Amino acid sequence: MKASRFVAKNAFLMTLGLFTGRLMGFLILRRLAGLEGTTGIGIWGTAVDLTSIILTISNFGLATLVTREVIKNRDTTRGVFFSALRIKLVLGFASYLALMAYVHSTGYDDLTRQAILVMALGVLVEIVAMACDSVLQAHEKVEYQTYSQLVSAAVYIGAGWWALSAGYGVMGVLWANVISRLSRLLLILPLMLLRTGPWRGGARAGVGTWTMARMGLPIFLSTTFGIISFKIDTVMIMEMLGKSAAGIYTIGHRPLDLLLLAPYTFAMAMFPSLQRYHENGLAGDDADMIRLSERSLRYLHVLFLPMCVFCVLAADPLIALLATDPGFGPSANVFRIVIWGLPLQAANTIYNRVLMATGREKVFITIGFAAMISNVVLNLLLIPVLEWNGAAMTTVFSLTISYLLHRRFVKRAGVAIPTRRGLLGGTSVMIGLWGGAFLITSLLPQRWRMELFALPFAHGWLAPIVLTLAALAFYIILVLRLGIIDREDLRMMRGIFPGR
Repeated sequence: MKASRFVAKNAFLMTLGLFTGRLMGFLILRRLAGLEGTTGIGIWGTAVDLTSIILTISNFGLATLVTREVIKNRDTTRGVFFSALRIKLVLGFASYLALMAYVHSTGYDDLTRQAILVMALGVLVEIVAMACDSVLQAHEKVEYQTYSQLVSAAVYIGAGWWALSAGYGVMGVLWANVISRLSRLLLILPLMLLRTGPWRGGARAGVGTWTMARMGLPIFLSTTFGIISFKIDTVMIMEMLGKSAAGIYTIGHRPLDLLLLAPYTFAMAMFPSLQRYHENGLAGDDADMIRLSERSLRYLHVLFLPMCVFCVLAADPLIALLATDPGFGPSANVFRIVIWGLPLQAANTIYNRVLMATGREKVFITIGFAAMISNVVLNLLLIPVLEWNGAAMTTVFSLTISYLLHRRFVKRAGVAIPTRRGLLGGTSVMIGLWGGAFLITSLLPQRWRMELFALPFAHGWLAPIVLTLAALAFYIILVLRLGIIDREDLRMMRGIFPGR
């Protein structure tokens, strides 16, 4: 129960900080879309996705590794942190130089080049802040990570709104992003130094830089392959179809990036408990770790599956909330496709942490490489034919490859995680409800009739809201009645709250 409370608390705090920042960022994105249209969003999206790749490379896969090593022995905090930081900074500056060479060797115009290079400045700041995040997670001080995210979000929304009002457009928003990252670092670094440690005196050296580099290499390769497979789509569309097409794809894909924060933060929150279960278990006995992993997979699947169905049925009005310009209309179909990557990637994050806890990180190279190759090849084949929809299909396919390989390697590691109850049970219930709702509403008056892939928004919001709430109620009842979520789960959930 203590572990459940710890995971719930940390997941809530990290999700609060990250979601608040991203949701507030959507306000800036919405205004930018209204002022700059598909072309401006195309430049913004290309800059963000390219620098996301650079950020992942610069982190060298050390985020979870730093947390794991500090959990093993907190006396090594200083040595582990500075070993990781040296690697990050060397790669950060090298990546920035490589990015400069890339943008000047392509056909990008001056504005696009400047946008990418300004956005990349934030990478050099963020890699230090993320090293602080890892130490705070290991010391169970994630509330400070949340504070820094909230401050960063407030600075971004203020600076970004002012920049757009002053007519600075895309460049103003990107500079606001850099400033917000700097404000986060200026808060989180002193908090880490004050609340964790030891940082001086007789602290043990811990893992050296070269040892850390050798340990991080498999994760570095896998995360690099993974981020390329997930973010290269926008860059390829920009190169093959131009700025406007990249803008359409960016708006359709961006809500998925927001929703993926939930499983990512949940996995980060559960990892310290997962690692302790594995460290403290008897030889060959990972029963507690398996139990935590099974529940995590089941809960995330049961939660995200109805969310995916709702996003498919409400894609048009949801995208219209983000970008009112009619030019973004095709973004709704992009969203309908890519959203199915959410439950796949949610499962991947849990399997990923299981493999990390059992020391199987070398398999990430195979998983990441397979996902990257499939993504790049399919994008080259499908983007010229299906445009942005082809890139969206490729995203889901590559995440499926990653999911199947994660499952395979977890089984090879000797960790048998039951998935039938959550995966098959939850999916069966959701498919049945979806089809049943479509058939039943076809017998109702026109304003209540839903299409197979759309709720009846043409006649107002009343019918979609009522249908959604009714379907959600039936879903919860069936999930409970069929034992997909049982009494033990409910007792555990109640026990999460203090005083229970």
